[in-house]
Amino acid sequence: MSHRQPTDQEIRQRIESVKDKQYRMLYKYQYETLGRISEVCGKYMPTRDQHRIYEHDGEEFVMFVVKTAKRKGYLRPCGRPLDTKYDPWAKEVMEYMESEDEYPFLLHPNHGTSKTYAMNKAKEVFRGLYWPMTNYIRGVHRLYSEDMVRTQRWGKDGYEEYLVVLPDGERGWTKSREYVIIGEKVMPRWKPVTSHVLRKAALQTLTYTYGLDDVDSANYGGWTVSGSRTGVSASMGKHYLYMDLSETEAALPQLERIFRRYASKLLVDYSLLV
Repeated sequence: MSHRQPTDQEIRQRIESVKDKQYRMLYKYQYETLGRISEVCGKYMPTRDQHRIYEHDGEEFVMFVVKTAKRKGYLRPCGRPLDTKYDPWAKEVMEYMESEDEYPFLLHPNHGTSKTYAMNKAKEVFRGLYWPMTNYIRGVHRLYSEDMVRTQRWGKDGYEEYLVVLPDGERGWTKSREYVIIGEKVMPRWKPVTSHVLRKAALQTLTYTYGLDDVDSANYGGWTVSGSRTGVSASMGKHYLYMDLSETEAALPQLERIFRRYASKLLVDYSLLV
């Protein structure tokens, strides 16, 4: 079966078609912030006031402050122009958040269940759309027996490691006396669009349409990037960027500095992009 990658507009149209307002705004927020589902309606979900407004180049921006799930809540700034000329959703999402309860996107009191609801609903919303996935190496646990151990050594962490050679010729080092992890290549494939694909799609748009560079994208999406390249020192990050805005405002100057690095790139008339 042949597939093609959906456009930014096609994904936005699917989200706009969601009848339930909370789900609709949840996916909009996820798209605007390159959010993981746990950063939207799970453990790291935002509160109603987890954003700030700034002026830049004569335009108003909302800076959504996101707790990064894969970095233990490290704060990151996801700025968007409030004028709908530049961004169709930013103002709407901000106003929705401000009008709701403490946790605007919480779907169930249990965080895990809340995430599950959102992921299951996304399968329905994006049914029929597919996203290309690149090849990668995944680790597969393979059981082994004592006679498959060829040699052993002391690892750098002071624990014994065993070189295991499996009957099919695959080999690898392991600390476990039961299994060894073997790298298995997963070939390129098409995958049905899920809630997590929103993160990938939004990143592509920010990178190829708006021109965010590697540092901008890392800052926006929450990937590790050196402090020397962001203008935020490691000590600043350690002391400020792991703080919750509900507890302190100390992180805001550093977040604002990061946000202003890419803000001007987002001031493109959206109608010229569709």
